[in-house]
Amino acid sequence: MPRPDKDDVERLSHGQPTRSQIGSRRIGHRLTQKERLLFEAAKKQGFLKIPVTGIRPNVCNVYRLWCAAEGRDYILKGGICFADDLHA
Repeated sequence: MPRPDKDDVERLSHGQPTRSQIGSRRIGHRLTQKERLLFEAAKKQGFLKIPVTGIRPNVCNVYRLWCAAEGRDYILKGGICFADDLHA
């Protein structure tokens, strides 16, 4: 699979179509306002901090694609672990 583009990841997180067809209809990618705050903080900090109350997997999906586009490691901290996510 080719490396996703950062612009396409942003479009996907807003629920818009992407040029490179990186999204899947079976996997959620559209973010709510609260999820967008977590995602923006994760882009700045270099890791996604999951609140104790948990979040939908959408944020993890979008952050995973963002990390692939940036070429950086995908790191999650705290919260509930999803099946295929790595925690620090």
